[in-house]
Amino acid sequence: MGVTVTEKELKDTERELMDLIAKRKQLENNLSNIETNIHLLEGTYLEETIHGNVVRGYEGYGSQRTMRKQRPHDGDRIFSQSSLSYLKVTARRV
Repeated sequence: MGVTVTEKELKDTERELMDLIAKRKQLENNLSNIETNIHLLEGTYLEETIHGNVVRGYEGYGSQRTMRKQRPHDGDRIFSQSSLSYLKVTARRV
């Protein structure tokens, strides 16, 4: 009652598997590029909106007080931190 597989079927299946692996790798690269872009844009937004933004609030928005740019804190990065795959990559870097 064994299943017989022809050599052609085996080769076709191997080719399909290799194509799927290559496609997965490409999708992982695309996701990584998108997440990196989100991280950079998010950082720019947080740096340039020192008087108020959706993360920290708008308490200083109407203030004439001079404020200096601050480096964004990881806790302020609500978009970057919403991605589990991005968090895994950054955890490996540390």
